[in-house]
Parts: sequence; C-alpha cells; structure tokens
Amino acid sequence: MRAQRRFAMLTLTTMLLGIGVSVSAGTAQAASPSLTIQVNKTSATTSSTQWGHIVEDIGHSVEGGLNANLVRNSTMKEGGANPPSSWSLVTSGSGAGSISTDTSAPLNSANQSALKLAVTANGGVGSVGVANSGFYGVGLKPKVSYTATFFARASGGFAGSMRVALESTAGTVYATADTASLTDTWHRYTVDMLTSAATPVGTNNRIVFSPNGTGTGAVYLNVVQVTPPTYRDTGLRQDLMEKMASIKPGFWRVPGGNYLEGNTLATRFDWKATIGSVETRPGHQNDAWGYWSTDQAGLKAYLDMAESTGAEPLLGLFAGYTLNGTKVAQADLQPYVQDALDEIQYVTGAADTTWGARRVADGHPEPYQLNYVEIGNEDFFDTSGSYNSYRFPMFYDAIRAAYPDLKIVASTPVNSRTPDVLDDHYYSNSPSTFTNMANQYDLTSRTGPKILVGEYAVTDGGANSNPTGTLGGAVGEAAFMAGLLRNADVVMGASYAPALADVKNFSWATNLIGFDSSSSFGSPSFYVQQMFGANKGEYVLPTSFADASAQVTQVATRDSAGNTYIHVVNPTASAVAATVHLAGARSVSDTGTATVLTGDPAARNSISAPATVVPVTSTFTPALAGFDYTFAANSVTLLTLKAKSSITPYLPTGKPLSLRVAVPGDSTQYVATSGTAPVVASVTSASSGDARKAASWLVHEGFGDADCYSLESRSNPGLYLRRSGDTVVLSAVEDGNTFAKEATFCTAAGSLTNGLSLVPKTATTRSLRKYGNQLYLAVKGGSNAWDTATGFSSDTTFFPTTSLSRSSVDVPLGRASFQPKSASYAGYSLAHFAFLGIVSQTTASSSATVRQDSTFTVVPGLADPSCYSFQSVNYTTRYLRHNNYRIRLDPNDSSALFAADATFCAQPGNNGAGVSWQSYNFPSRYLRNYNGEVWIASNGGSIASDATSGWADDTSWTTIAPWAAS
Repeated sequence: MRAQRRFAMLTLTTMLLGIGVSVSAGTAQAASPSLTIQVNKTSATTSSTQWGHIVEDIGHSVEGGLNANLVRNSTMKEGGANPPSSWSLVTSGSGAGSISTDTSAPLNSANQSALKLAVTANGGVGSVGVANSGFYGVGLKPKVSYTATFFARASGGFAGSMRVALESTAGTVYATADTASLTDTWHRYTVDMLTSAATPVGTNNRIVFSPNGTGTGAVYLNVVQVTPPTYRDTGLRQDLMEKMASIKPGFWRVPGGNYLEGNTLATRFDWKATIGSVETRPGHQNDAWGYWSTDQAGLKAYLDMAESTGAEPLLGLFAGYTLNGTKVAQADLQPYVQDALDEIQYVTGAADTTWGARRVADGHPEPYQLNYVEIGNEDFFDTSGSYNSYRFPMFYDAIRAAYPDLKIVASTPVNSRTPDVLDDHYYSNSPSTFTNMANQYDLTSRTGPKILVGEYAVTDGGANSNPTGTLGGAVGEAAFMAGLLRNADVVMGASYAPALADVKNFSWATNLIGFDSSSSFGSPSFYVQQMFGANKGEYVLPTSFADASAQVTQVATRDSAGNTYIHVVNPTASAVAATVHLAGARSVSDTGTATVLTGDPAARNSISAPATVVPVTSTFTPALAGFDYTFAANSVTLLTLKAKSSITPYLPTGKPLSLRVAVPGDSTQYVATSGTAPVVASVTSASSGDARKAASWLVHEGFGDADCYSLESRSNPGLYLRRSGDTVVLSAVEDGNTFAKEATFCTAAGSLTNGLSLVPKTATTRSLRKYGNQLYLAVKGGSNAWDTATGFSSDTTFFPTTSLSRSSVDVPLGRASFQPKSASYAGYSLAHFAFLGIVSQTTASSSATVRQDSTFTVVPGLADPSCYSFQSVNYTTRYLRHNNYRIRLDPNDSSALFAADATFCAQPGNNGAGVSWQSYNFPSRYLRNYNGEVWIASNGGSIASDATSGWADDTSWTTIAPWAAS
C-alpha cells in the first residue's frame, strides 16, 4: 500500500445504512422475498487459499507487534540517538551514573552500538540502572513467565551480576531475576521472571536492568529481548497470532506491501540480512513507515506465521523498484533475480542445497510449503513501463525455469508474459462502493490469470487511538467478499489490509486488529473475516434471492458431508423477512446455527470497549420444505446447517456461456459450431464476433430432465446439441420424447478442478468427448476410435466460462431508435439533450434536431464486439456512456475505461419483452429510464435511480425504426 497514493480509490455515492434490528427465525410458511440455495449443484470449488492475511510492518504490526519482544530499540540503533532512544537512566538512594551509546568494543560487525551504563556511585542493588519504556509502554499480565535474553559485559571496577526487573513506571516491582556474574567479554545471558498475582494488566510499565554487585565502572548491553510465552514457540505474540489464526487463513502474503520495497535500495527488505541468529542481524530503517526494524522477526518468522496457522506463505519478492521511484536498470537487475531464486531455495530447498542448509541451521529442517510467489508490490506506480518490459520478464523467466510448478503473481497487468495470478487492490471510504462491487468478477475471463485481491478495505477508520473501521464498513466488505467467494473459480484468494496497528502509533487509519503492548481487539471487519474464513465448504452453491433489494448479497458453500454455510449481507436500513429454500436436498438437520453481526453502522470497537460490535450466535430450525428467517438491517448473517444430497456441476439456465475443452497446454479450444455442425475450434478474445458467437451457447433447463441441461447455439438460434448414436449434431426442436431426451445432457464432475463432464441423458455410460476437432460420445476403452484411453480424462473435461459472446440476444447493427417500456412514457424515445441521456417525446413530425437526437448508430461494442455501443448520428465522435451511473453523450477518448463505460450487452427484456441493455463493466446494472433521465441502475441500491418500483419496465426497451433514417 502507499501512504499518499491509492490504487482503485473508488468514489461512488455513499449508501445510507440504517440501524440493525434483532434477528428472528420462524416456522416455515409462505413468505416473500425468497432465498433459494441449490444444495445439489455447484458452480465452482473453493480454494484452500480463499481467505488469507497480508502482513507488512506498518503501524508496528511486526516490530512492537507480532514480534513478541517487549524491548524497543533493543540493538541501540533507532534514530541514531545518543543516549539510545527508549532507554533512560534510573537511580535511587546514593546510586549515580550515566548512559550513552558506545561503539568501542562492538558485539559483532552487525551490531556495533551498545548501551553503556557508567556506574559512578554504587549504592547497592537497584540504586542505578537503565529502563526500557517498550513500545508505548511495556505490557504485563499477572502470573506470566517472561524470559529475558541479552548480551552483556562489564568493565572497570564493577563485579557482579545483572538484575532484570519488571516494574511499573512508578517503581512497583512485579518480578525480578539475576544473571550469573558478568565478565569483561560479551556473553549471552538468559533469565526467567514470573510476575506476581497482583500484577495489573496494563502498559504503564518498564523493564529495568541494574548492576547487582560491587564497585563502579561500566556495564554494556546489546540485542536485548524480553518476551512472554509466544504462539507455538515461534517468537510471535500470542494474542495477535491467535486472532489471526481464528480466521483460518489459507495464505499469508509476506512480507507484504511497501515494507518489501523500502524507500531506497538500501532500505528494502533484504531477506538475507534477516536470517540466522538475531545477534547477527543488522536491522534496517523501515522508511516506508517511519521506524527502525531490528529484523528479529525476519524471513523465517514470516514463514512461521503461515505454517503455524496451517496456511502457506505467498512470498513477496523484491523486484527492483523502490518507493522513491528508483528502478534498477536492466543491466544491473540480474543480482536481484538471483537473490529471489536464493530466497525461494531458502524456503523450499533440500538440506543439501546452499540456502536450504541455511534454513536447516535456522531451525526448520523440512522445506516450507510454497505454491505462490509475487514479483514486486503495486508496480502500477512505476509509470516508466520497466515492470512489463524487463523487470517482470526477467524474474518470471528465471523462476519458471528453476521452479516450474510455482504459481507466479504479477502486481499489475502485464502482456510481456502471462502470469498465473494478477494482484488487485481496492480501497474506498464508502461502504456502498464495496457493496456495489459484489459482482466485480462475475464476467472475468476464466481462461486468463486468476485473481488475488491482495489488499482491500473500507477506509472509514477512526482517530484518537482507534485505528479500526465501522460496522457499516465491515458490512460493505462482506458484500464484496460474498462476490469473491461466489467467483472462487477465478478468485484464488483475498486478504484484508492492513492487518494490525498499534493504537498508540499508527500510520493507516483503518486496520483489522488494534492493539497496545498488553491487549488487542478485533474490529467489526475482523469478525466478518472470521465469519467467512472459518466457515467455508468445498463447493460454491448456486443461489438466488427473489424479490429482495439488489443490495442484499448472498453466497453459499457446502462440503461433501453436506455441511452448508449460507452468508447473507443486508446493508439496507430494513430487515428482510424471507423464506429460505434448500432446493435439491434429500434431508436437512434438525437444528442450525445463526451467527449475526449487526448494530449501529457507525459503531466500532476499541481497546477500552472491544465488544461493542460482536457476532451473536443462536439456533434455528431448518425445514426441508423451506423455513422463514429475518435478516436484520445492516447485518452480516451466517446460517450453518446440514443438507444431505448428491452434488453435480451447475450451469446457469437462461444465460449464455462457453465451454472450454481441457486440452493440455492450450486454453483456446472451445465447443463451437461450424455452419450447423458442432466442432471444437480455437477461439480467443481477439477472435471475430462471429467466431465468438459460434463458441457460445444458451443454457436451458433440460428438455428431458429438469435437473439437466439443453444447449442452444448462439450462432444458430433454435438449434440444440443432440445425441445421434455416438456422435453429436445440431438439431431443431421436434415433438416427442426422443428429441427431448437426446437434446438433454447431465453434468458430472470432470477429472480436473472446476471442470465438468457432459453425459447424454440417453447414454449414461458415455461422455461428450473432443476427438480431433470433432465431438463424440465416448466410453473409455470402447470399440470406437474415439473411445481410446489416451487423453480420455482431459478430452472429456470441459470448463464452463463466461460467454465469449456476452450478449444473449442479437440486435441489428446500423441506425435505430429505442423506446422505454416505462409506464406513462409511451411515445418517448432514448435521446440526448445537452449531452445527457434522456427520454424525449419524439414523433415523425418532431424537428429534425429532435429526431436526430433520438437516433443512434448501433455499432459493435467498443470494449467487446459481442456487445454494442451507441454512436450519436449528429455528433459522430460521441457515444452514450455512463459516468458515475449517469448516461452521458461523451467524445470517445480511446481509453479502455471509456470503451468499457460505452459498451452495453443485449439481454432479454427484464419485463419479458424487448431488450435490456446490461452495463459491460457493472453486470448487475442496466440502462434505465428514471423519471425521464437515463442511468445504469440495479434493482434496488444506494442511489435514487436504483428504486425497485417499475425497474423491470424501466430497464426494458423496444427497438424501432430510426427517427432519423439518413
């Protein structure tokens, strides 16, 4: 993330959220709206990496946070101060002395600055010493054992040991321990201290080191650590790691964000300087966020964060670009590429490799699991093009050659190489922005790179020591997360950012977890992360929510045993009383649990009030015939139950799709038509509109079995895939059961993840198969040539993808006019006035100008030729486009954004007649006449034009002859 500049800072209209209401559950009865979950179908499988964390050292997330050391400036380097910062002289009675930074006899080359305590008057034990103030105080708790480990030596006339004390800032001692006698050479000392039962939980404490012996002289300290018990003995802070682990993360993006890059090459995350014994680590200035990092929590600690929680690291690799804009020249980049290869070897290498052996020496004999590496961070800020032209390719080629199985993540879109994953980042201070992004990835290509949403958050954080967000923000994020999970086949993971912040010194206003040195709390967003992360099945289930606001978002998943997780997000100010149907279930459990997060949308948690907004769990009674449930206003609800049924892949009826064939190494092969014959053809997004349409199909409920499907050719409307012996043909509808059954195909799980097989209803032992460039019905090992076992698994596996032809209906190109189906708008036509979209009363006797304003030239979509754009006939450089949802007539600036905003896909009329024009980049929104103005609108939403009343008619249009024919 960037301190000053943000990627995708979206600024849509803020949604008005209301106060939450209590949740109620009732017995099954007729109710509307109606939520349907198809528990016997799946649209995608989820990933083990679906939800995760990003950890960058921002807001003392690591130094002073996850690093459990309570001592600040433990190596005496922070700020270059003399005496060292965070240390102070403590005297009592006749004791006297002074402190300073000393470099005369360094511990080693990595840590040359020591704290020198000169004892000029020794009045006995505790009469003179040094105190460390910790990270905005030292957090202590009662009856806890703290371990102090440090290097020390003595000089001059002092003889004796060192006493370590945990005490209040006023001097009340809670625990002490003495070391063995100091010598005149450096030695490591370790002592344990148990705090008393009277120790209050708090931060108004200090750690005091005082000579316990006779004589004057000097004592020296360096690499000082004091830690309580740590999470699974990793050296990581217990309460913070427990909170992070409770989300059940699948990955940790580490080390994330700006911390990876540093402001300069010298201050980047240099991983080789963060491994080995802590006393050999030099540390570095974290100039991305303004404080010193000892690197005591180095690369291994980041890897342990993931492994100790059952997750995997998503390793960020420095890629030759720093925050001040420095770009390593191509001729100088190879050492950094090699450094990345060495880092991967440290993580994954065997004990007999150079860097694998170093990992073993650091205490981790076995390789860490590693599947993903990310090249750089937010490289869209590099406007020179170096990332695409040579930095990404050099890293990509080297990593691919050495580690061909690793998935490579690009931090910004590239075309010089094809990454496995693309990292998207989103921030906005408006919850409604994220609510409106619930469909963000619905139409993303399933053949391109997968998506990592590596950073996202509603940035509505507080101030005054409360760097966490509101419930309203968390609800907006939950709507976005529901869309991410629904698109699990393309979104491989997502991580909220930032994860952690010290409430007494934070850089970013909105964080997942707040803490001080003694305690921590979760924000409302933290509980949303828990509700999603710890409650996820293997399969995404098809859902629909009839007669509810489009702002209400839902997603459901289940596992093989039938455990079903239903997430419903209601950001509106009204409760939604609905009937929940579990379609396809054979049986359901007698009891379910409902976990609900709701309340005042402006509410937030804090250190002093950590439970202001927390989920509440209750039970309810599911029913096979359906059950009533009321989803509270401004809420996130998780319903958990068990529904027994088989499960088969789902195809969305009434919508177009394309079927990609699982050809190894080739993602361009699709089921298509050539004339009126079904074939397999190579089609890409750059293919002609006709070729893309030939590879698109409309899905219908199966004519011969409602649980199966019939596929209609988009190129040949009225023709359907049909079995003919062991081959497949295109056939028109015929009367009788023969056609109905032979034109019906059922789905079964394919041999590859998220793939499916198509089984003819009339030949259930056979599967649709690509053989050559033809389609057959094959049985493995049968007598036909196309029954060969070679390649059978991949040739019978198909991936349903977003339709290559995005429109479901065809509209002739050329001049046309459009009339709304809106009540009371008979005789009106789509038009422009003062470059704004309106509907205007237009007749044959209207002026030439009015008739021209009401006429458009329909052309292939600027962003997608399978959709359409509307060119003005009297301003030929201008097109209808949406801007902040309003339709305007703007000049084409040739940008990708303009092209997307000016492209609309033709779908069947939402009122059952005519055509509805779907926004290309906001698929839940359609061209709408709203009180004479034209917008893109959803059926219920945050702006006035989203009103549900009249929506179906207002978004349906009749194409008529052009008012201006020439």
